[in-house]
Amino acid sequence: MPTALSIEQYLQELHDDYAVRINEAVADDRDDLVWQLADSYTHEALRAQADYGLTPSLHRLPNRGDDAAAA
Repeated sequence: MPTALSIEQYLQELHDDYAVRINEAVADDRDDLVWQLADSYTHEALRAQADYGLTPSLHRLPNRGDDAAAA
């Protein structure tokens, strides 16, 4: 659970870390790993929100603004 960081900072750092790892998996043509990492990122982000005392929501994740809600 994030302690010193705000939930927004924690989610952004989590996103940035997973983006690098997913991009490396794409470059290595590892589609299986890409999907595993994407699923893991979503689970970790939602769990962090719950641990922080928030109702987990995909709309709080980085790059998930109003456009994602309309989709």
